[in-house]
Amino acid sequence: MAGVSLDNSGATLTINLYPMLDIFSILICFLLMNFSTQGESAESMPNLELPISEVKMSLDEAATVSITQKDIVIQGGVTVPIGPEGDVADDQKTQGALKVAYTEFKRLKESQETLKNRDQNLQLSKTDLNTLSMEADKQTKFLLLKRVMLSAQQAEFISWKLAASKSDVN
Repeated sequence: MAGVSLDNSGATLTINLYPMLDIFSILICFLLMNFSTQGESAESMPNLELPISEVKMSLDEAATVSITQKDIVIQGGVTVPIGPEGDVADDQKTQGALKVAYTEFKRLKESQETLKNRDQNLQLSKTDLNTLSMEADKQTKFLLLKRVMLSAQQAEFISWKLAASKSDVN
């Protein structure tokens, strides 16, 4: 191997490339093993226009709440209609929360707990059990979002993942 002379004594300094190549190959293998190739996607309601955001968050398997301009859909099943003024009817509200939404959130929470207790291999964390994914139309009033979040919080869902459209950066 070629070397570099440090002084006039004739001693040379050589660089052995084999250990450096070993380190780089181990580093590349480590990075490839930890790289996630799983795609993240969520389907939104057909009549829902999501707001735009530049933040990228993962959407895990969490119960979903969709708020369109016409109704609130919880986990694809229970629907709460929204009036023309952008809020639900007075008989649907109790102490700022939504009765039907609270009942459905409570049912979802109990089914998640049952699933976790039945199958310990799922390895669901406490965060997974307490998280909801919410998508709302960009024209939705904040008061309505607050009512839905309060209903879920009363049913012990304390963490939220909010869906938004990715903005186009030019």
